[in-house]
Amino acid sequence: MKKEHWICGGAGCEAPLFRRSFWLDRTERFQSARLEICGLGYFLFYINGKRISDQELMPAMTDYASVLGCETTYPVWEERSAHRCRYLSFDLLPYLKAGENVLAVRLGNGWYHQTERIAEGKFVFGLPKLWFELTLTDADGRQEWIESDRQTLWHPGGLLKNNLFLGEVRDLRKEPEGWQYPGADLPGWKPAQPVHAPETLLEEQTCPPDRVIRKLYPVLIGEYDGRKIYDCRENIAGRVVLSCLGKKGECITVRHAEELAADGTLDFESAGGSDQLQQDHYICDGRIQTLHPLFCWHGFRYFETEGSCEVLYAEVIHTDVAVTSSFSCSDPVLNWLYEAYIRTQLDNYHGCIPSDCPHRERLGYTGDGQLTAETAMLLLDAKELYRKWYQDILDSQGAETGHIPHTAPFLGGGGGPGGWGCAVYQVPLAWAKIYGDDSLLVQGYDAILRWFDYMDAHSEKGLVVREEEGGWCLGDWCFPASEEKEQLPEAFINTFYYLHGLQEMMQISEKMNNKLLIRFAEREKNVKNAFLDAYFDPETGDFCEGRAAGNAYGLALGLGDERTKKHLVEKYEALGRFDTGIFGTSMLLEQLFSIGAGDLAVRLLTNDSEAASFAHMKRNGATTLWERWDGRESHNHPMFGACVRLLFTQILGIRMTPSAQPPVVNPAQPDVTAPPAQALKPLNGELQPPAVPGSTQHFSYEIRLSSQRQLTWAKGSIQTPDGILSVSWELLENGEKQVEWSLAPAGEDKVPTM
Repeated sequence: MKKEHWICGGAGCEAPLFRRSFWLDRTERFQSARLEICGLGYFLFYINGKRISDQELMPAMTDYASVLGCETTYPVWEERSAHRCRYLSFDLLPYLKAGENVLAVRLGNGWYHQTERIAEGKFVFGLPKLWFELTLTDADGRQEWIESDRQTLWHPGGLLKNNLFLGEVRDLRKEPEGWQYPGADLPGWKPAQPVHAPETLLEEQTCPPDRVIRKLYPVLIGEYDGRKIYDCRENIAGRVVLSCLGKKGECITVRHAEELAADGTLDFESAGGSDQLQQDHYICDGRIQTLHPLFCWHGFRYFETEGSCEVLYAEVIHTDVAVTSSFSCSDPVLNWLYEAYIRTQLDNYHGCIPSDCPHRERLGYTGDGQLTAETAMLLLDAKELYRKWYQDILDSQGAETGHIPHTAPFLGGGGGPGGWGCAVYQVPLAWAKIYGDDSLLVQGYDAILRWFDYMDAHSEKGLVVREEEGGWCLGDWCFPASEEKEQLPEAFINTFYYLHGLQEMMQISEKMNNKLLIRFAEREKNVKNAFLDAYFDPETGDFCEGRAAGNAYGLALGLGDERTKKHLVEKYEALGRFDTGIFGTSMLLEQLFSIGAGDLAVRLLTNDSEAASFAHMKRNGATTLWERWDGRESHNHPMFGACVRLLFTQILGIRMTPSAQPPVVNPAQPDVTAPPAQALKPLNGELQPPAVPGSTQHFSYEIRLSSQRQLTWAKGSIQTPDGILSVSWELLENGEKQVEWSLAPAGEDKVPTM
């Protein structure tokens, strides 16, 4: 990049239009025409009237600049560690022509100019602004530049209002005619205004973009007082596309909701309520044309229209992440759970952020994100998304204290220092486990140590007991309402994640031959002793009197004894359902499987309790996972889906271990009664899959089914670095399991996608 001239429209304009006209004598003399462009918050661009990219919601959201001075609900007392914005690059050579050419850009607010929502405050980094540079290179290497300067003209567009939470208002009568094309009539267009560049790092975006992934065709299910109600038949993140049929000046309105009220009208409560309606308004210009929101998405299953329009379809929009897994079994609840999790997780990918919900908050909560990271990496092609999000976590870390905020990029939101802050080590640990790559651990090593110091500074007698002054200090979250008085202490949860992080990083430090963490050995010992003194009863073997999943947390740390395991099983055998929140649910199931109580784990996963069960969600028509067991609030939260990885690691028995040697598949499960599928040839008693070109990290694969006997069959597959690993088994009459499995080289087989 040669220059960085940023421009904006007139004062207060939230959605300006820009056009930069330039002349070329001929295009054949150029070998390349590279456009680098960043429009904040979001932008769309055109060359000679043609929209070039199919990317939506560009660029990906980041920690744009300092939030000090913003209207934040959660107290902010320090700067973040870094700020950055992403620009995108495009090859424009195929679209240029001899004569006049026009680069046209439309801007929207996005997260950069976020002025209205019901919670977490308002984050205004500035009015929408634009930077671009088109570099034309000829055969001799000489270059010419077309840039965002005062030769760029601007004009207000018809987009009068655009807000991520409240939708858009667009007056089609105010759209300048042919503004994207050469030769347009330009009355009222003025030179763009220079503006200060954001005080941030400007880096090229390499993570996957948001796109329209698929189309759905909603069905009309009712009409009330001139409003038509439609059902998409699944909960989605996206937008409604309609044909405008209204007369000039007539208004068309589209409103969105996840649920219906008893009378068949929209129920807005779960997606933000009546104070934050997701709605779009179009004021017609008398022409028939196709319309949809430009700079926002909505989270909904149902929607209503008012005015003269025809619904064409609904578009599902999220970060372009492919499904690389499949699963089915003999239990319909588990089949629903897998499919609902996949939908929910994908609905919550926007701007390469794993968000909590696609409507009410839309934030990259570190608690929800770290909890589901390993599951998402195992089942989806999400590697580059989490690489980008981990950079957001590091950027958002408190520059002075080392605090990891509850959302990354930090845009408000509450949580706790442990279950949320632990994302700084949990995400790179999951990355290393699934991809066999320690690079994120190396990248975040210093940040992890700083977080340890933060946790220590907010401890008393070895227990983490507070966070930021005036803020939250949550432990577990979204537990069943009936168990509110039985939940584990916040300090128990926060200290657990601190101690778990110390244990993990002590091992990582040794693996990396880094002796820096020797100084943390004494701290790990002190925190462990404090944890045991406060929460473990040596007389009974229980943590926290056996409440909730307290014993599971203790076992996960390698603490407790055989009584701890016995009491954990006895409690949930008697209870028969979950009494846990987002962290405890996954923790409980993982520990039950690990101690050989697979039948109990499956019974909990499939239990039909009204109080806390996935079957309850399924029975009530859910197509995505709920925020709370009882259905209050959001119906599109992925966090309870963290346990879905256990369908693969336990029920299918897939175990992956990074290895310095070429990958092997080892049938260690004693229940295996059939040889592996013949896709691979035995070599010295093991199975040797083909090497992956360019791969530097190998895996060993082991099929080790859990001991459960409730299911009669299961099958599924995942994409591994070495190819597609498929497993299927069925329970025979003699009680044994017949297993078939194979590892197909990449390209020879494909995983079904939703």
